[in-house]
Amino acid sequence: MNIVRKIGRILRATAFFAGAVLCFSCVEKDENFGIKEQEGVSYNYPGNRIGHIETRRVLLFYECGFNSLYSYLADNMEDDLEKGYLPSGGRNEDVILIFSKLAKNANYKDVPSYLRRIYKNAEGKIVSDTLKTYPTSVVASSGETMRDVLSYVKVNFPAKGYGMVFSSHGSGWLPAGYYNNPTDFERYHRNSSGAKFSKRLSDSNIPAGNMETDDPFAGMVRSLGQDKMSSGDVEMTVPEFVSGIPFHLDYLLFDMCFGGGIELIYGLRDKADYLGVSPAEVLAAGMYDYTKLTTFLLNGPSPDLKGLFQDSFSRYDKQSGEHRSATVTLIKTDELEGLTSVCKRLVEKYSYAISHAPTDNIQGYFRLNRHYFYDLEDTFVKCGVSEEDLAELRNAIDRTIVYKNATPSFLGDFDIETYSGYSMYLPCDGTSLLNSYFKQEEWNKAVGLVN
Repeated sequence: MNIVRKIGRILRATAFFAGAVLCFSCVEKDENFGIKEQEGVSYNYPGNRIGHIETRRVLLFYECGFNSLYSYLADNMEDDLEKGYLPSGGRNEDVILIFSKLAKNANYKDVPSYLRRIYKNAEGKIVSDTLKTYPTSVVASSGETMRDVLSYVKVNFPAKGYGMVFSSHGSGWLPAGYYNNPTDFERYHRNSSGAKFSKRLSDSNIPAGNMETDDPFAGMVRSLGQDKMSSGDVEMTVPEFVSGIPFHLDYLLFDMCFGGGIELIYGLRDKADYLGVSPAEVLAAGMYDYTKLTTFLLNGPSPDLKGLFQDSFSRYDKQSGEHRSATVTLIKTDELEGLTSVCKRLVEKYSYAISHAPTDNIQGYFRLNRHYFYDLEDTFVKCGVSEEDLAELRNAIDRTIVYKNATPSFLGDFDIETYSGYSMYLPCDGTSLLNSYFKQEEWNKAVGLVN
């Protein structure tokens, strides 16, 4: 059975979209309250129409599921979400929108993407209005597409605040395609560029095998995004994902693997007040209980993000065996520059120790030798920073975190003995090629791990 955010069934899609209402009627109702103007009649529109006095909130689910996660994302959106709190479709009510590109089966034949709004009407029935249909050529895992969707949302649904939940596969800051098959990635770039690799960062440091075919848990767990196009897998880099967010969000919650790397978090520091992530993988059923998610985010005067993450962790922590596997972190971004400043100082002060970090003894959040995600705090601890420096680091980390927690182990593959809430890449445990990519990340430019 598939479990780790890589996807499964969409049997309800035909009926679901057949019942959707065309976008034009929905947008018109939202903009003019359903009032038909008549010549010679002056109207004073009810409600708070002007953008600067809006009171409603908008929640967008961005479902990037043209990949092996398709059935899980379909279940999240079509079954679980509709069992939870849904606002009415009134002009002053909060708005739930879903953008989705979901495969219909593992053949990955091209399908269109849809942006729809869901709500409950006066009779309490769930309504799904299709606002916009995108052609099959549109790639969901694209900064350009995300920017187009969010821009449309901002123009057509003025609100006092916006939040987004992004669901797909994920591999942190790694270059597209590297995580699943680093051997082929390195071989291709070596052959095409003639690059020479140092003895220290040699082939022995490149994990073998293809995660999608060789991982026994490949069906159990959830780059940034993935579209399995005929031309090959398409994934976003951190800069591309950042470019896809054209305005500031109240919160950005990830339902994907390896979202808790400091490299990704730092890149998104100016895009949202709060970031919700997992430094390790995420089981395919989802990081959140979608039957409760909208209750935490919309059914109250303000989003209860801490309550959501406490509930999300509890959901997995009370499981047994392999299903008791979760790492969750809720971050407030206004303190990230302080953490970065501390890390920069420690990287400079302990540069030799970090370049020779004892990686075998540092807490990791990876399986099958994908050694790109080490605990941030434990890295400095095992590199021998002083107690004074460690206290400053811990204080800086604590100022950024609203809530964090982790189960004692993950998929029975590794134990979690210490948990700072963040992961980080260690260049000494990478390759020359991978370090050349890492050198371009904003996090590295800020702290100077690779010069």
